[in-house]
Amino acid sequence: MPARGVARAFAKLLAAFTIGIFLLAFALRPQVAIAQNPLPSDDPAPHTTAVVAVVGDVIPHQRLLDSARDPRSGRYDFAPIFQHVAPYLAAADYAVANLETPLAGPAARFTGYPLFNAPLELALALRLAGVDMCSTANNHCLDRGWPGLTATLERLDQLGLAHTGTNRTLAERQTPLIVDTRGIRVAFLAYTEALNGHRPPAPHAAYAVNRLDPDQVAADAALARLWGADIVVALVHWGEEYQRWPSATQVALGQGAQECEGLLSRGVDVIIGHHPHVVQPIVRVDTPVAGSSGGYVIYSLGNFLSNQPWRYSDSGLVVYLHLEKTGFRAQVSGVSYLPVYVQRDASRYPTRYRVLPVFAGQEPSSDLPLSRAQKTRVAQVAEELESLTFKPEQGIVPLDPQRLGLR
Repeated sequence: MPARGVARAFAKLLAAFTIGIFLLAFALRPQVAIAQNPLPSDDPAPHTTAVVAVVGDVIPHQRLLDSARDPRSGRYDFAPIFQHVAPYLAAADYAVANLETPLAGPAARFTGYPLFNAPLELALALRLAGVDMCSTANNHCLDRGWPGLTATLERLDQLGLAHTGTNRTLAERQTPLIVDTRGIRVAFLAYTEALNGHRPPAPHAAYAVNRLDPDQVAADAALARLWGADIVVALVHWGEEYQRWPSATQVALGQGAQECEGLLSRGVDVIIGHHPHVVQPIVRVDTPVAGSSGGYVIYSLGNFLSNQPWRYSDSGLVVYLHLEKTGFRAQVSGVSYLPVYVQRDASRYPTRYRVLPVFAGQEPSSDLPLSRAQKTRVAQVAEELESLTFKPEQGIVPLDPQRLGLR
């Protein structure tokens, strides 16, 4: 037989032998039963909890800027303002503030109302106090134009402060901010109703500022879910200034009169409002949409820091969202709140400020003297805010400091 024929015969024999060995091994394999309906595991689904704190408006009026400036060095230090409330922010797993000013730098001049621009040190003080993220969508975000908007985001990036609501690029606009907090993925979306007549330049108009539009919010919430968000929080700059009750527009957007009107029926779990500069009610809403467990509307948190020393605007709330996740199901199990009072000592120049935590029946501590009128006002703040917020049947209760590991 020619050599080529021998090679072919050997190759066929080897192939047949290999197939035979494979078939024999398959026939002798161990028999493994596959259960069509496997028994449930005795191991419980993993359970985790997290707490997210959100504060109200941070508005650096001119007197506040002057109070933080050292006249000899020209440097700014806002940290003492937050020293008494800082432990209540740092104790949360994640903390959010509404930064109602650009950080456009000294070349743009530091000014208060009506066109704000604050030094970087204000954001640094918030960071040191425990704030992790700033909402930047508000009616003052364009007070220094497009350059001020982009400079603000760059400075927040430098400090390690996350941000949402304004954007440098279309890609940034289309990327939801999702934070993993103790295994619970929380999306933060931010929007504003008004821009005080300012407009971003045409090349950036489509993405620079998130405008409040229900359809867009619903689309953003759906995108955040696709990106893996367990909870969606909408930070909304809305409503009428100095009004202690929400407007009809706020109620329609928040709760909705029909099945598909309210944002809670369109993918949002919690709505947190800013802009009125006074506290408005907190409510739980049970939506009629299948698959939705409802959520919370916090219509306005009032002021966290400002130079508005009149009644109702001299105070605000820190709210705590209590999150739970069991297996793949996450929910907001409740909301607690801490009233805060902006103490203002105008007995010397410059005026000095402190943000003080307020508990019912308890006088706050301060390194500045509390006048008799301030002590009376603090007690009044506790009563005023409790009348708008205390709803234990809806899971809305005052903060228990021990729950955060504080005394």
